[in-house]
Amino acid sequence: MVLLADVGGISGVRSTLTSVKVPPDVIEQIVRFLNRTAGGFDLEGFTSPKGDWFGGSGSAAVLGIHTEKAHAKISNALLEAILGIQVATDAITIFDKEFSAADADAEAATQALLARTQAAVDQMDGDRNTPPAHSHAPGSDQ
Repeated sequence: MVLLADVGGISGVRSTLTSVKVPPDVIEQIVRFLNRTAGGFDLEGFTSPKGDWFGGSGSAAVLGIHTEKAHAKISNALLEAILGIQVATDAITIFDKEFSAADADAEAATQALLARTQAAVDQMDGDRNTPPAHSHAPGSDQ
C-alpha cells in the first residue's frame, strides 16, 4: 500500500500533477479526495458507512465494509498513479541528462575530427601536378 507520505504529501501530489499538465480543477478534485479519504472517507455527499448505515442486517454490515474497502482501493490507486508519474518523471530527467551528455561528447568528438581534417587539408598542396612529399608511401603506385 502506498501512503500519502510516499509521494511527498499533498504538495508532492500537486507538484507531480502540475508537472504533467493536469488541469488545476482536476488537481483540486484529487487533492480534496485524498484529504477526505485520509481522514476516514468523509467524501462530499457521502457519509462513511459505519455501524448500521446500510441497515441492521449482517449483509448490510458486509456491504458497509466492502464500500469502505473500495474507497481505500481508489485512494491507494490514485497514490500509486502519482508515484508512477513521479518515477517516470525522474527516469525522463535522468535520460535527458544522459542523452545531453552523450550528445555533448559526440559534438566534441565531431569538432575534434573536423579540426584534424581541416589541419590535414591546410597542409595539402593545392597544386595537383606536384607529386606527394613521400612518393614511397604505402598504397602509392610508385
